[in-house]
Parts: sequence; structure tokens; C-alpha cells
Amino acid sequence: MATDHEGIAQAPGALPIVGHLLPLLRDPLRFLKTLPSYGDLVRIRLGPQTAVVVCRPELVQQVLLHDRIYDKGGPLIERVGNALGNGLASCPHSAHRRQRRTLQPAFSRTCMREYAAIMTQQIDNLATSWSDGRTVDVAAQMYDFASSTIARTLFRAEFAGPAIDTVTECLPDIFRGIYQQAVLPPLLSRLPLPPNRRYERARNRAWAAVSKTISLYRQDDEPHGDVLSRLLETHDDEGGVLDDAEIHAQIMTLLVAGIESTAGALTWAVHLLCQYPDVQERLRTETAEVLGTRTATWDDLPRLDLARRVITETLRLYPPGWILTRTTTTEARLADVVIPPETTLVYSPYLIHHDARFNPRPGSFDPDRWLPERQHVRGAFIPFGGGARKCIGDNYAMTLATLALSTIVAQWRFSRVDHQPPHIEPRMTLTPQGVRARADCLQAAPD
Repeated sequence: MATDHEGIAQAPGALPIVGHLLPLLRDPLRFLKTLPSYGDLVRIRLGPQTAVVVCRPELVQQVLLHDRIYDKGGPLIERVGNALGNGLASCPHSAHRRQRRTLQPAFSRTCMREYAAIMTQQIDNLATSWSDGRTVDVAAQMYDFASSTIARTLFRAEFAGPAIDTVTECLPDIFRGIYQQAVLPPLLSRLPLPPNRRYERARNRAWAAVSKTISLYRQDDEPHGDVLSRLLETHDDEGGVLDDAEIHAQIMTLLVAGIESTAGALTWAVHLLCQYPDVQERLRTETAEVLGTRTATWDDLPRLDLARRVITETLRLYPPGWILTRTTTTEARLADVVIPPETTLVYSPYLIHHDARFNPRPGSFDPDRWLPERQHVRGAFIPFGGGARKCIGDNYAMTLATLALSTIVAQWRFSRVDHQPPHIEPRMTLTPQGVRARADCLQAAPD
């Protein structure tokens, strides 16, 4: 291991031209977990470019809380902006406050209660779609469920159906392409290689579908009570309406972030409950008391304590946004090291969540670590980011996942059919592939 002239450790194993491309594509999670052994700040190579990985929670908090100094930027955020537009997830500090204030009313408590009614309806459709003893492709089922639920929160008009189908179909290639293009050397990311062409084709199809839906909504005078309708009626701080590009970017951001993160969290949660049947039975005891065998609703949330802890622990083990980048806008200081302007910083919720110094027994699935009396290291749990740029949909995602998991466990018992661990494809989210489970119905058959 070497240390550069700025006092930052350099990760070993970089190859000429491609840098650390191979471990970042083959097994990025294992590679990330090795970095804290080299220091609190570790330099890696992304092709000819370099980036500094921040490996301690208090330093990550410094980056998240001072978003004027550590602005959204770097290769991952640039690719997100290319894929989704200049929306809330990728816009610079200068545009963020206006965008956040514009979108925040759509996530008020009143709106959340309305969305929860849609969630309950969709959860009921999911929970009644299986047959007793059937083997379920959990990842596919949860992806379809998250897509239909979130899309119906954003678009309730019937004519938005084709856009929902198109975006849902395109998302895997978009997320795969964002990550691949971010770690590839710039020259390779611009070549007409098959992965690059798949990404561009998916991105263009999704953009066109959302643009058409926005145009149809503008031509339709009927209020639909959904997020898109609210954005079309919103005025900014100067009293002006939002243009199509701004609305497009926000809708794409909410669709992409919401579907992938929710589907992944629910898939991992079912996988973990199959591995830990004792936790599944404890959760069933809670749901039997609160729900019986009915579908969970907004009013049930305060009593679904264990369900929420299961989701929280799932997000610790498998945070959806597992790697993110920022860029320094001026000279900064982290861990007594001077960081020059225009430096790319990388932080990884997965790395922080799996560091035993900050989360004891990091590989264990232990929902009780989130009991109120347990002590936690500040900043060692960041599945939704932090500071002013914390995910605007965190409460939405937790509500949907908690209601869905509670209902599923109340009505079905899941057990493992595969003993191989799920495959995790490196892309923008930690979405598992190959999660299958047997679903046995708990409701008594009618006489």
C-alpha cells in the first residue's frame, strides 16, 4: 500500500489504463469492504481518473451535511443526471433548494395517507395472487408490485398505462448502464458497445414515454390527485409554473429510485426471513395481533414495530444506493487532510453499514439492534443519505415496505427452496437475482 503526497492512502491493485475497473465490476462489495484497512480516506482509480473513498461515518456525515462544499457530482451522479435529467437526485446545490421546496408538498402527511390507500389496494392484489405451495420468483414479483404501486402514485390517469409499462421494462438496463458507464474509462463509455447501446436505447424509450404522458396530462383538465397532477399545478418561489423538463426530471427520478429501492428491500427481506424462520414467526405473531389476516393500512403503522425493524435491518445489510459520489467545490479538509477543489469523493452506505467498528456483528441479521434502548454510532446507518439532500421519499419507501411485508407475513409462510445465495449484479442498486421461495397460505380454506 502506498500513500500519495497529500497523505491519502492508495488502494493496491490498480492496473494501467483501467485502474480498479476489474474489482469494481466483478465484486465491488468485497473490494469496498477491504478499503477501511488502508485508512479513513483511500484513493482509487476509475480508469485514468482518481477518486477518494470516505471510510468513516463521521467523515461521511461531514460530506453529507455540507453540500455546498461537497456538491452532487462525480461519475455516478453525472450518469444519473444523463439518465434521469437534472432532478432532485442529481441537481447541483444551487438548484436543490428550489426543487426540494417544489416537490416537498407531494410528500406531506396528508398526501402520504392518500398514497397509503393506493398501497393497500396494490398489496391486497399481490397477497391474493399466489397459490398455496407455489414457488414464487420473489425478485420478479416484488419488482412488478413496486412498479405498479409507485407508478399509480405518480400517474392515476388510465392513459398513463403505456408509460408505466415502458419505464418498468427499461429500468434494469438504465440502472445497469448508469453503474457500468460510471466506472468505465470515459473513452469506453462513449463507444457504441452493446451495453452502451442498450443503456441509450432504454433511456431514450423511458424519456419518450414520460414526455408523452406529461403532454397528455397538460391536455386533460380532469384532476387525478397524483404526484404528476400536483407538479403541474405547482408554482416556484417566483410564482412561475414548472416547465416540462423540470417535471420530467422529477418524475423519472421518483420512478427509478422508488421502484428499484422498494423492490430490492422487499426481495431481500423475504430472503432474510426464509433464512431466519424464528424472526419470521415473531413477525407473524405481531401481524396476527395487529392485522389478523387482513391487508395492512396507514392506521396500522404505529403498531407494526417489528416489521419496521425488519425493513430497517434489511436496508442496513443491503442499502439500495450502495455507492454514491460528490465533488468538492472548493478546498476542503477531511480527517486533517486537505482535499483540493474538483476532487471526486466516493461514499458507500454498504461499506459503512458493514464495518464492525460501527455496526457490531455486521453480517448478522438482527432486527432487534434497532430497539429504542440500543446504542448506535451516529451516521453509521445512511440508506437514504443525509443532510439537506436526504432522500425525499424515505418515509414513502418505509411505509410501502412495512405495509407490504406485514401483510405478506400475516397471510403466507415463506420457506427456502434454494440454498445458493442470491446473485447480486453490480448496478446502481443492490437488487438480487435468483431469489425463490415456497409460499404456503396461512388462511383456512373455506368450508
